[in-house]
Amino acid sequence: MWKRVCRADEVPANGLKQFAVAEGPNVVIARAGEEFFAHQAFCPHQDVPLAEGVHDGKVLTCLEHMWQFDLRTGAPLGDAEAPSTAYPLKREADDVLIWLGEGPPK
Repeated sequence: MWKRVCRADEVPANGLKQFAVAEGPNVVIARAGEEFFAHQAFCPHQDVPLAEGVHDGKVLTCLEHMWQFDLRTGAPLGDAEAPSTAYPLKREADDVLIWLGEGPPK
């Protein structure tokens, strides 16, 4: 099922912001130009908030120990030993939604 996370204008341009999803996980939303990406809120390494990190439109970096993740897929990059959970995301008008259902989004 699709769950609303926030309004698109709540995420800073080319920035990151953490949100709590009603009846769902905490997530960090990354904005790269007009694109949005959703990841688990905390780095899988030591539970540091990923919203305190940075991204360049392709790579999400946790600044605590420099673990890096593919912004689109969550795949670990560089020294990262575990992936970040990336959630399918879509926009409906001004809202940002993530997919929390079983299997691929419908």
